Amino acid sequence: MLNVIRALFFRELKTRFGKNRHLGYFWVIGEPLMQILVITTLVTLIREHISNLMVPGQTPVFMFLACGIIPFFMFRNIVNQLMGGIAGNLSLFFYKPVRPIHVFLARTLLEFYIYSAIFLSVMILVRWFIGYDVLPRDFLAMFGCVGLMMLSGFSIGMIFAIITHFVEPLKTFLNYITAALYILSCVIFPIWIIPNDILKYLLYNPMLHICESLKYYYFDSYPLADGINLIYPVAFNIVMLFIGFWFYYYKRRELVASRP
Repeated sequence: MLNVIRALFFRELKTRFGKNRHLGYFWVIGEPLMQILVITTLVTLIREHISNLMVPGQTPVFMFLACGIIPFFMFRNIVNQLMGGIAGNLSLFFYKPVRPIHVFLARTLLEFYIYSAIFLSVMILVRWFIGYDVLPRDFLAMFGCVGLMMLSGFSIGMIFAIITHFVEPLKTFLNYITAALYILSCVIFPIWIIPNDILKYLLYNPMLHICESLKYYYFDSYPLADGINLIYPVAFNIVMLFIGFWFYYYKRRELVASRP
């Protein structure tokens, strides 16, 4: 199994960026970075007029956005890559050792490594050219939040991949869900600007708990809002993994039945 996953990992790495690899590399790095720079510029221009957009303590806006956008893009891309994993590897399922679960694991690990490298590169450049303090307050806890975000992408992506394999028109709708989570998880704005009457409903979103906990463990002076904890997203992921593996177990033969 490990040999199959390793072979699929390097195969996906070679094909991940298409024929024009330089453009692919630029887009993977440039998409989150451009969003960070644009939003940082906008917040810097208007925050004097809207005081509750200020990040507490000495946390730069750029760092606040980088610690939200890059990890969330990893989650989003894991979900999207898993939804296309079965159709993109049907020919490989002729080989008995290769199964859809191996593709799911290989694509999840690839996105994790890609965005870990992006995050590390951005932090090094920010430290080198701007001089920001880029070391997390609690590295292990912060890394645990990133791992939990990766697990969320895997569990949700596996369920979405199986559903869309049998009901393909749902793929567009499920893509809208991941897009909505980008806003509902407070990735690009602080949680304290949300009224309590709305926040109590947003707390049902497990990604909000992960994103806020990640920032809390990264920055020294970042406040943790009431109701935010990691117990809920851990429990949510356990349930999602159970559902995903249950679907996979009963549909595993049908997933490869349409191979060419």
